[in-house]
This record gives sequence, C-alpha cells and structure tokens, in this order.
Amino acid sequence: MEIKFKLAVIALNKETVHLQRAQQTFKMLGRSAVDKLQEALRTSENDLRKLLANSLNAIVVVIEKLVNFGSQVVIALNKKKVHLQRAQQTFKMLGRSAVDKLQEARRTRENELRKLLANSLDAIVVTDSDHRLVYANPKALDLFGVSQMNMRKFTIDTFLSHCQSLDLRRKWFAIRRDERYGKCKISRLDGNLRVAEYIFVPNFIFGQDLYRFDNVAPPGITQLRPSARMPKS
Repeated sequence: MEIKFKLAVIALNKETVHLQRAQQTFKMLGRSAVDKLQEALRTSENDLRKLLANSLNAIVVVIEKLVNFGSQVVIALNKKKVHLQRAQQTFKMLGRSAVDKLQEARRTRENELRKLLANSLDAIVVTDSDHRLVYANPKALDLFGVSQMNMRKFTIDTFLSHCQSLDLRRKWFAIRRDERYGKCKISRLDGNLRVAEYIFVPNFIFGQDLYRFDNVAPPGITQLRPSARMPKS
C-alpha cells in the first residue's frame, strides 16, 4: 500500500507540473492574444485618425474652392452690375438726347406752321391722324366754306374728291422728300365745286398732316397766278 501511495503522489506531482506548465502556456498565449488585440485596436485607431484627418483636409479644400468660386462669382456679378449701370446711364443719356431732338424738331415745325398760316397766300390745312381739321388759315376756311368755330367737326375727306397725283411739280419748293402733290376737286360745304392743285405733307408735325392748295378755280376755268414759296425744311 505504501508503495502504491508513493506512486500516486509522484503521478500527482507530475500532473501538477503539467498543469502549471499548461497554465503558464495559456497565460502566455492569452497575453499574446491581448497584445495582438490591443495592437489591432491601436492600428485601427491610427487608421481612423488618418481617415478623419484626410476627410477633414478634403472638406477644407472643398470649402476653400467653394469660397474662391463664390468670390469669383461675386466679382463677376459686380462687374456685370457696373456694365449694366453704365449701359443704363448711356441709354438714359441717349433717350434724353432723342427726346430733346424730337422736342426741338417739333418746335421748329410748329414755328414753320405758324408762319405758313400767317403769311401764305395759299390755303393751308392741317389734319390729325383721323383726318379731322385741326388748323386752317382764312384762305382755307373760305375755300371749304366753313368757319373757325365749326371746322373741327369735319374731316378733309368731306371736301376732297377725284384726287389725281402728279409726277412732276413746276411750282413751289419742296418741303420734304415724302411730300405728294397733284390735282383734286373740292366740294365746298355749300355744294359748289372748286378745282385746285395741292401738296400733301404727311406727319408735318408729329401725328398731323399738312395740305396746301393752289390755283383754285371753278371747274373748267384755269386760274394761273404766282404762288408764295414755301420755306425749305
């Protein structure tokens, strides 16, 4: 029995040694695994930091580019604004100049018309865009058989008929290139007829046409006399 007990103790001591070695081995393996896990974590953390840093750098670069682009857009818009303001000022100046020229031309035409109405020995009539009589000198009022008070009730078409255009004019100086001239029959308000030569000047004053009648006579009678010259425009 004593021998068996000794053998058992020896065997137990051996197992204990094996267990201690195995325990030490497991501890070493465990430490190695922990070290590897910690190393892997440190590597992952480093990679994550690098990724975040690179991402932040990329975002900063994009933001800088956007800011630069925005600045360029603002600069371009400011330049366009300056050009538009200059163009607007130019158009305003041109518009004012055109208006001034139109007003000056109108004043000139109005002065010419006043002189014609006051001084011409021929019948002078001015009509609006609806052909209604607007101005007429005493000679024209007598030709149509109307008064200064009621002339605005009539259009020029009330009195003119059988108008014939002429290609050549031997009398009267031209007022403008677009004037027309010819012969026509005039039906007075009392029904009597007259035959006359005429000059028609469209838009003599803006929106108003001018008629001038010369060599007025009853039908079948030719009346010739010197005519007062119209001033050149």
